[in-house]
Amino acid sequence: LGMAAPAALQRNVVFPAGRHTASLIFLHGSGDTGQGARAWIKQILNQDMAFQHIKVIYPTAPARPYTPMKGASSTVWFDRYKISNDCPEHIESIDSMCWGLTDLINDEIKNGIAKDRILIG
Repeated sequence: LGMAAPAALQRNVVFPAGRHTASLIFLHGSGDTGQGARAWIKQILNQDMAFQHIKVIYPTAPARPYTPMKGASSTVWFDRYKISNDCPEHIESIDSMCWGLTDLINDEIKNGIAKDRILIG
């Protein structure tokens, strides 16, 4: 019996002006959203980060209980036991994030984009 498939990540997308031949998946910081990251980039550049052939995808991390916020729900890519460089990683939540991003990457591959033309930032 497999685990239930996680819901697809919510995405905010800037489509390429021309033929789509590459994809950039741009991840937001802890507690932000795809829409927030896109707005932040737009503010810095005074325009959307847009390209002739590259689709820019700003996914939003699913809300999850976040230990450093006393278990309050936050849009974070993975949980942390604490904000520190010397504590173990929360492997279970990192695995969950990887599955969600794998699904997003596979959607791009289904759209005809080669794996070596997909970037995560």
